[in-house]
Amino acid sequence: MLGNTRGQTPHAGNQYAWLNGYGELHTDTLSQRVTIPAGCRLKLNYYLHIDSAETTATFQNDKLTLTANGTTLATFSNLNKAPGYTPRTADLSAHAGQTVTLTWTGTENSSLRTNVVIDDVSTS
Repeated sequence: MLGNTRGQTPHAGNQYAWLNGYGELHTDTLSQRVTIPAGCRLKLNYYLHIDSAETTATFQNDKLTLTANGTTLATFSNLNKAPGYTPRTADLSAHAGQTVTLTWTGTENSSLRTNVVIDDVSTS
């Protein structure tokens, strides 16, 4: 979902990507194909906000995984909830010279909701 509704706010501007937040068994996926130039050292930069009603401090009920062509670059969960956005970085250098599909996959179980908001995605 892209937008600015239901209590979530962008890090900057007026749009963002929002996954999950249903509080039921659910999977949301967001993907983009990108070409990484050969010999390039490239980092994916983004801001991540995880807002969860989950109360556990030990169990990952709801998860977010970032992959490049199926290779996991980062994993987050309801345990990473925070009151605001957190800057995150993933190294894409291993994929230099390739066209890759970057995919964020958010999964929720059937207990409480976890919202995942991704904003200001860039490379450096």
